[in-house]
Amino acid sequence: MFALPEGMASKDVQSLAGFLCTLCTVRNDYNYDTSTYMYSLGEGVQVQVADREMLSKEEAQTIESESRARYKAKREAEQES
Repeated sequence: MFALPEGMASKDVQSLAGFLCTLCTVRNDYNYDTSTYMYSLGEGVQVQVADREMLSKEEAQTIESESRARYKAKREAEQES
């Protein structure tokens, strides 16, 4: 998942998505006889464009930590019942 610059023009997003769809992954397999890697074309990529609410890293980590603590406490309470 990557973030695009805020305010990027729709035509630029479309061009970028179109270009990215032409890319393929590169597979690597190991040749144990020669101790080298071999490379081949893998699958194509999937490109999705979506709006997401962005938080600061610190805010997201705080919310995650607090919600995890609540989740764990709830699970522990359920197991004690």
